[in-house]
Amino acid sequence: MIKKIVIPAAGLGTRLLPITKEIPKEMMPLFFKNKNGEVIVKPLIQTIYEKFFNFGLREYCIIVGRQKRTIEDHFTSNEDILKNLKKGVKYRKDLEEFYTKLNKSKIFWINQLSAKGFGDAVKYAESFVGNDDFLVTAGDTLLPTGDKIIKKLLNSKLKGKNDAILLLKEVSDPRRFGVAVVKKHKNSFQVINVEEKPKKPKSNLSIVAVYRFKPSIFKALDAVKKDKKELQLTSGIQKLIDWGGNVSAIILNEKDQVIDIGTAESYIETIIRYNTIGINHQ
Repeated sequence: MIKKIVIPAAGLGTRLLPITKEIPKEMMPLFFKNKNGEVIVKPLIQTIYEKFFNFGLREYCIIVGRQKRTIEDHFTSNEDILKNLKKGVKYRKDLEEFYTKLNKSKIFWINQLSAKGFGDAVKYAESFVGNDDFLVTAGDTLLPTGDKIIKKLLNSKLKGKNDAILLLKEVSDPRRFGVAVVKKHKNSFQVINVEEKPKKPKSNLSIVAVYRFKPSIFKALDAVKKDKKELQLTSGIQKLIDWGGNVSAIILNEKDQVIDIGTAESYIETIIRYNTIGINHQ
């Protein structure tokens, strides 16, 4: 059973300036309806954490940067706030539930010294992972309708030491994403090539920033050269493929939503999407 998840949340968020000058993009607010139908506001990274908590994960490694305190403070229980909220206040129960989940979790904080790429951030979690299989999810990516996909990701078997599982989704313009080329084998898909933000994509399958790895990904990242002073996770994945690893793919269908707030345009699309697809807070 997968117990550990790594959440890189140290990106500079330059495409969301000026709001991200002081606020990490992972703390950007989303709007939900709780179980009573009341509208509540939560940061994106809390939503990601709670989704995986509901799948039974209890060990989290959050990679942060210069704005560490903002995220870490949010994930610290504050009983004084609860004391000042009268019973019956609509937000109190949601806050109590969040704190209860935090008290049942082990959260490890690691500071990425400088923004040197997504792969570099993941490498910081090597001591946290140890010899265990683990998940990686970006702190700005959410699968609001992807419970079946996450369950499949958790339950799939990785037999070889260099194996991994990627989530892929067809997009009209894959140039701003990591892109994968796959080969179909009966009811499964094998990834034969990955590339980060290619000018001439070899397919329209973008890599969704939710992954399952074995610890060999760290050796793979050590073995690749840094591209433009950044170490990309896709380079490590390609190295696993080169080493003969079975890197398989789960391909999302057109109804599966992927929320990525990397740009102002995608953020406003996220707000509109949440208001239209009617997702309730779990």
